[in-house]
This record gives sequence, structure tokens and C-alpha cells, in this order.
Amino acid sequence: MRRHAATAVLGALLACAAAFVPASSSAAAQAPAEKESLEIPRLAEAPKIDGVLDNPVWETQALRIDGFVQLAPKENGVPTERTVAYLGYDEKNLYVAFRAYDSQPSKVRCSVTNRDGCIEDDWVFIMLDTFNEKRRAFSFLLNPIGVQMDMMRIEEGGNDNMDDSWDTVFASDGKIDAEGYTVEMAIPFKSLRFPNVDPKTWNIVLGRNLPRTGEVILYPTFSRDIPGLLSNGRPYLLQGAVERSRNVEVMPFVTSLARGGPAVEGRKLDFEPGANFKLGLSSNTTLDLTANPDFSQIEADEPKIDYNLRYALRYNEKRPFFLEGMEIFNSPEIETVYTRQINDPIFGAKASGKAGRFTYGLLSAYDMHPVESLWDISGGTGLENTKAFSNVFRTKADVGTGSYVGFTLTDKELGGGTWSRLGGLDGQLRFKDRVFFNFQALASSSSLEGDRTDFAPGLYGELYYTTKHWTLGGFYKAIHPDFQASLGFVNRTDYRSAGGFASYVIYPDKKYLNQVRVRLQAGQRFGYADSVKQDTWFRPSVQFRMTEFNQVFVSYEAGMERFAGVDFKKQNLSLEAQFLYISWMPMFLFFETGDSINYDPDDPYLGYSNTYGISLTFKPNKRLQLGTDFSKQTFWDRDGGAGNWDYNVVREKVTYQVSKTLSFRAIVDYNFFYKQAFGSLLASWVLRPGTVFFLGFDNNYLRDEFGKLIRDNYNVFVKFSYWWRL
Repeated sequence: MRRHAATAVLGALLACAAAFVPASSSAAAQAPAEKESLEIPRLAEAPKIDGVLDNPVWETQALRIDGFVQLAPKENGVPTERTVAYLGYDEKNLYVAFRAYDSQPSKVRCSVTNRDGCIEDDWVFIMLDTFNEKRRAFSFLLNPIGVQMDMMRIEEGGNDNMDDSWDTVFASDGKIDAEGYTVEMAIPFKSLRFPNVDPKTWNIVLGRNLPRTGEVILYPTFSRDIPGLLSNGRPYLLQGAVERSRNVEVMPFVTSLARGGPAVEGRKLDFEPGANFKLGLSSNTTLDLTANPDFSQIEADEPKIDYNLRYALRYNEKRPFFLEGMEIFNSPEIETVYTRQINDPIFGAKASGKAGRFTYGLLSAYDMHPVESLWDISGGTGLENTKAFSNVFRTKADVGTGSYVGFTLTDKELGGGTWSRLGGLDGQLRFKDRVFFNFQALASSSSLEGDRTDFAPGLYGELYYTTKHWTLGGFYKAIHPDFQASLGFVNRTDYRSAGGFASYVIYPDKKYLNQVRVRLQAGQRFGYADSVKQDTWFRPSVQFRMTEFNQVFVSYEAGMERFAGVDFKKQNLSLEAQFLYISWMPMFLFFETGDSINYDPDDPYLGYSNTYGISLTFKPNKRLQLGTDFSKQTFWDRDGGAGNWDYNVVREKVTYQVSKTLSFRAIVDYNFFYKQAFGSLLASWVLRPGTVFFLGFDNNYLRDEFGKLIRDNYNVFVKFSYWWRL
């Protein structure tokens, strides 16, 4: 009966969405006027990439683009500083240059940082939607001296996301001069994916960040009535043959690791070779392989408050093999692929690409120490004497402009009659640029030593309408008690929930106040089978966006949470803020106060808690960064008095960038609650993605019963890898 009810609700949402599907002629009438295509010229000679626009090819042969406008603070407003871009190409590369004029060149913000580390600087960018699908784009950003940032921009379901985990190889340089700054870049066609057609039609967005005035500047013009920058892009034509990405990339590496300390039986020295391979099977299909991967250079997870939790925390993936190209495996709501479930792979393979309307991805890995639950992920705790073979298949079919329908299948095999599988459909559908419908219909099947669960559904549906000012919508979600996402992240099951939301946006278009967003959410959660009310929530909030990257978010929540058979009424107030006004001291703050539950099933009660934190980076010069992250939670029972507990964690991080390629880093973490300390030193030489040298030292300490810090274990590692493109 309950299953039929869920199906009916999802069907009703589908029916509502279908009512908005226009006929082809109607869709054309509703779509924004298509911008005229511009042709990018083929250059007779390649410009030297040195950051100086002194090669006459830029002015005589390249496409010159002027007429940039403001994205913020004023829609299509006139920028305070002029920007000119140049585009051209030859058989091997797309060439891009910017002249960023600045009437106060001494105030241009510029740091010498590692790759992807200069987001607070001035920078220019180009977004290449090479499939002209208005959903995904390869994004290349450069600061005034050519420090690189490369990201994958994803616009699906009305949401925008910049994923900086994507890395590729391209050349760049930049110079600051008396008129502002100039940058140049050469993007190899082998570093991109695109259809093998002629002519090629690419959707492109160009832009500039001017943090001193709070301006984000774009070309072409855009409309706030049309969600997404890519939907506002302009088509560009490339005529003639170019070098396709049927290439082979080989990255062998060697790692030497020495371990010692009381927690290690004697001293151990390991010497491990490994390799990564990338095979460009075509201009739009890539195969990645890794053998014996080593992740010792990856920064440890940032400390989080992990006491008195009802559900496991989610930690971000940081391992390069699992990061690149993973946008294809994203889901609308229920996270079916969370690669940190693959704990210690000895081998991995990943294939991804696009053919016609279909995007596809396949991921396989052999895990030497699989995790048993989400609670084990942060520490990398794995099962002994157990192996797991994990497989993920994902495909998405384009439906019209800005929409897709997808299919996901995951399989985790542990042997001995233990396995877990999940499959289902999902989609993000866009109608008339105003109506969005996101859905998932999943089912899992599992066996624990022969004890089987054959069908456990997970459903999600969301329908909303959005304009320049208004967003109105609702959702439904249901997770069966036996639902398992063994390769995903689902930390709660056995419930059905439904709710609605509305928001209104005001655009003051002022220098220090770009946007005000007022939002209201409300919903309820019930037990999947017994319909016992589990949660209610009422959440009004307001967001003040002073500039594109400076904002304050205030929210209030009133509701009920049921735990251990007891209904607890709660109220909470929270504040989050991001301030990048001061170039040498970016700051992030959060604060939450209100009712909080003691999640001890034997002694649950309602208390009060204050939770707050700060992330502060001090930049005394262009090369040195001093970072502090601090979090604190204090908990009291209702009777007040002394706090039941204080949980304090702090991270100190120092980075010195000798050059664009060479850096030194030191990290110290201390957990006052568990009395644990962690220290890390790392020297990094990164010539380009794949060609690296790391020398590192890690220490872990614990306080004994006398309050003395005792070293628990230590690691010393050296890693060298070299990237070849054949």
C-alpha cells in the first residue's frame, strides 16, 4: 500500500511536469533569441605564450572581442574597467588572450600560488561548452601572472557548480603593466573533448573578475530571466581539421614510505612503483587506468566536530584518480556514487565520453581494505582479510536543451555470498527555461552471507518554477529501510518526506549590495512503514550578497526531531559569512545557537549548544599564506550551569610558494576533545599535472594520562612521477 502511494505521488509529479512540455514549435517561440555565431580564425602562426601581447597575430589575425558587460553588481551594466579578448587556433591549440585594462594597476590583486589557489585574486576566464549542450563546460581561469585554475562548470537542474577537481594540461603566462595586465593561454585540443564534426560549434562564455570593485564582467550579454551562464553563451565556429585526442598519456611513479612509532611494529620501509594511463580512444572518449595508486601526498581531511552525531559525516574526495571526470556520475539528490567508499584500491579503471546524445561512464576498482560503513571513511579504517570489487555504470541521454534522463548501476562484490547492487533511473528536465523537474527512481538488492534483500526502493521527485525574482517548488523523497547504497552516500533510511519552498530575490544593483534573497522552506518526515512522524521543519532565511564573493546568510529553524522514541521540539539560529574584501585576509565565519539533542539512546535529552568557527587566511605578501581553521561546540543540559562538554579543533597551515611550481607547506591539527595532535611537512614541485615531486613527513601524537604528548606514529614519504603525452 505504501509503495503504491509513493508511486502515485511520483507519477503525479511526472504528470505535472509533462503538462509543461511544449510542442517543438512552441518551444522555439519560448526560447531566447539565438545569438549570431562568430567564427574563430585559423592562425597562420602560433603566438608565443609569454604573457605579453606583442605578437601582431593577435590584432591582425585573431578574433577580437570587446563589449563586455557586468554580471554583477548591475545586470548588463557598463564595467568600470575595459576588457578585450582575442581568440584564434591552429591544428594543435586554441589560443586565448586578454587585455585587462585597469586605471589603478598597483591595486591589481595577484598572488604566487599553487594551481587552483588564487580565487581571491583578479582573474580572467573562458568557458568552453564544446558540445554546445549548455550544461557542462571546460573552464580555464588565469590570474594576472598566469597562475592556472581549471574547473568543470556544471549547470543542471537550474543549479550552477564549479568543480575545481578537474585538471588538464595547458600553457599560460601573464604580465602586469602600466595599463593593467595581459594574459595568454594555449589550450591543446588533446586536453578537451568535442564532437568530431566540421564545422565545430562551441558555446563560449568569456569573463573577468575585478574584486576591488566587486564586479564580475562577461561577454556576451545575458539575462537573469534565463538561469545559467552557459544558457546565455554565444556560439563560435571552428572550421577545418584539428588534432583530436586520440593520444596516450603515461604517468609512472615511485613512492618510498618509511613508518615508525609505538603504533607500528618496528620500523617499516616500503618502496612501491605504480602508474597511471590515459588513453584517448577518440575526440570524446577517454580511458583512465591506475595500478597500485599512492595517495600519500593528499592533504588530510580537515578536522570536524565528530562527537554526539546521529549520522555519519561526509568527507570530500581528494584523490586525483577519482576526481577527474566524475561529474558524469553525479545524481540529482540521492548520492549513488561516493568514491570514498572505495578505500584502498590496488587497481582502478575509468572510461567516460559522449557519443551523440549519450554521455557514459564506467568505473571499476579492486579494493584491498573496503570500509564496512560510512563511519569508517574518515579514518580510512578497512576490513582485514577482505577484498571488494566495485563497479559503476552510468549513462545520460540528452533530452532537448538543458535536460537529460540517466541510468545508474552499481555493484560491490565482497565474496562469500556478500554483495550489494543498486540501479535506477534519474533525470533533470527543463521546460521553457522556467520549470525544472528532477527525479530519481532507484532500487537496491543485497546479500549478507546469503541473507538477501531483493527489492528496496529509493524515490525522489522535485518540481519547481523559477523566474528572475521568484522560485516556487516542492519535493517528495522516500528511502526504504533496507535500501543500501554501498558505493554511495546515504546516511539515513526508513523514511518518507515531503515539503515545499519559495524564495524571492531583490536586485538592488548597488556597489556593495548586489542581491537579497528571502527563502522559506517547510516539510515533514515520516517513518517509511509506520507513518510515525520523525521530523518537522520550518526554515525562513535571508541571504545578503554584497558582491559575487562576499555574502552573509542568516537562517532560523523551528521544528521537531524524534529520537529514541521521544519527540524533541527545537529552535535554532545560524549565521554564515564570507568576506573577501581584504585581499590579504579572506575570511569565512559560521555560528549556530539553539536547542540540541544528546544522542545517547540510553539517556536522550534536549540541551543547548553553541557551535561556531572561523577560517582565516593571512597573506603578508604574494608568496606566503598563513591559515587558521577553528571550530568549537559547547553543550549544556536544560538546567544550565557548567557545560556538559566543549569540543575544540584547530588547524594551522603555512604555505610558502617559492615559484609557480615549487612550494613548502606545514600543517598542525589539534583536537582538544580527544587530545590528539597531527603534524605534516610537505615540499612540492609541480611542473604540470602529472609531473611532480613530493617529500613529506607526518607525525601523530596522543596525550597520555599525565598530559604529555606521546608520538603514536610517523611517516616519511618521497614520491616522483612524470607525465608523458605520446
